[in-house]
Amino acid sequence: MLSTEVRELMVKAYEKSHNATEVARNFSVSRTTVYEHVRQMRETGSVAVRTSERGRKPILTQKNLDDIKNVIIQQPDITIHEIKEKLNLPVSEENIREKVIQMGFVYKKKSLHASEHDRSRCERKKTSMD
Repeated sequence: MLSTEVRELMVKAYEKSHNATEVARNFSVSRTTVYEHVRQMRETGSVAVRTSERGRKPILTQKNLDDIKNVIIQQPDITIHEIKEKLNLPVSEENIREKVIQMGFVYKKKSLHASEHDRSRCERKKTSMD
């Protein structure tokens, strides 16, 4: 990887000579590299490394995160699964859970009370006892 100073020198050399082949040979890079740095200088005014553009981009946008936050504030006992379904989010429930925790909310699993459980095996035992 070229340092910012070398990139600046390369762009200045190209601007003086307008000969990308010669500049590329002198700096031991490809002509494409010369053209890319010249283009970057024209568009942004800098040839610094753009580290913010590296890596995998997050799927959840800031709007998605704001929507999740609003849903949790409106309905504090909502589950991660319900958040995903309600907002139609294109990520896994684990990803949503991580974001909820990062926002500072406490994540608690919602469980059914004993009376709400559908227990068919208990019903069979009851009838067999009668």
